[in-house]
Amino acid sequence: MTVSTICALATGPAAGAVSIVRLSGPDALRILHVLTRRKKPFEPRRQTLCTLYDGEEMLDRALVCCFPAPNSFTGEDVVEFALHGSLYIRGRLLELLCAAGAEPARRGEFSQRAFLNGKMDLVEAQGLCDLIAAGNKAAHDLAFSSLDGKLSGKLNAVKDALARSLAQIEARLDDVDEEMPPLDVAATGRIWREQAQKLGKLADTFSVGRLIKEGLKTAIVGAPNCGKSSLLNALVGFDRAIVADQSGTTRDTVEETLDMDGRKIILTDTAGIREHALDPAEQEGMKRSLRAMERADLVLFVTDLTRELTPQEEALWDDVQKQNKPVILVLNKTDGAARGRCFLEGKAQYSAYVSCKNGDGLEALRKQILSFASASQTEGEDGVMISNLRQYEAVLDAQTELESACVRLENGAGLELCAEHVRGALRALKELTGEVTADDVLGIIFSTFCMGK
Repeated sequence: MTVSTICALATGPAAGAVSIVRLSGPDALRILHVLTRRKKPFEPRRQTLCTLYDGEEMLDRALVCCFPAPNSFTGEDVVEFALHGSLYIRGRLLELLCAAGAEPARRGEFSQRAFLNGKMDLVEAQGLCDLIAAGNKAAHDLAFSSLDGKLSGKLNAVKDALARSLAQIEARLDDVDEEMPPLDVAATGRIWREQAQKLGKLADTFSVGRLIKEGLKTAIVGAPNCGKSSLLNALVGFDRAIVADQSGTTRDTVEETLDMDGRKIILTDTAGIREHALDPAEQEGMKRSLRAMERADLVLFVTDLTRELTPQEEALWDDVQKQNKPVILVLNKTDGAARGRCFLEGKAQYSAYVSCKNGDGLEALRKQILSFASASQTEGEDGVMISNLRQYEAVLDAQTELESACVRLENGAGLELCAEHVRGALRALKELTGEVTADDVLGIIFSTFCMGK
């Protein structure tokens, strides 16, 4: 199959001081010489200042760096142009590259070629995508552990153990003269059980890894005019939501993301929930509030200490408790002149007294929220965790297959029958790292990458 040469902008779309255009493929070096009119070869991995020509006119003076195959990101000949960040210059350069024989790259095509050329496996490639998207230190560290091969290393160790075990079984199937000693069935079962336990521990890290990557979804719920929007504004540090004395000000969910000590927190202010909505807009707002509450990882249940709890609030509290997710009872308006007591105080496992008006108690509430964002139900060894659903399902499938093999072996089935489950586990792990992944799956994965990567 003929491999094309691709090009794309590798920096952001806005104008800036410098833009980088990337070129990769078998014609990359030829196209470079066409645009620079340079006779002698470029020194690999060293930037060279040269003129780029547009016909007989000079387009720009750029720093050019060549990475000959196979010692490049993609494993192909790669050229990177560091240009002045003019929208015209970089746009015109891309036109000239295509006129000279290149094609515009698809999203993630550079990374996909790196994967296909053996420069990284699929786990590392997804770590690269996550690294680019990381918005805080925790997400950065998690993504970098995948990109750095730590997660792949753990998976490969399991694959190697299973492959050796299968090789021993298959060798004896071919030994018709029975010259080889029989396998120790108990020892083989222990190997399978140990690998299943390793995969189980890795699968258990998904809940934490997902929170780090996607953020802790936190819904702020309560009755109208209890201070939900004021709480959102106080936590994010600016007036994100409209605050007014009359109830029902918030008709839709209002979302804001903040970095809290290196953790991503997604706060959602919801419409106040009461028994009788005033109009269709408020009814829809209440429906969205309930959906936000269902999707949340953590709920901040806000009450107003200056008034009695209504039956509707009591019913809402019961509904929240039924969802079996962590809830912080936020007792607001501690600055109120007629501060009362809330009968929910004794029922809440977690609570915080705050005043959105003067800031009392907000720091303690932030620490409570952060404790849930940082909670390590099962943190991986060396910071290695899985953070996306595809990885989780593949690891879980492999673990299930191995446990099935162990059960059948304990029930007296022969090694050759149990080995089919081990092959299934090995197949799931190979699909995870990309060794047997279908092309359409690869297309879906790499289409989530940014352009030029």
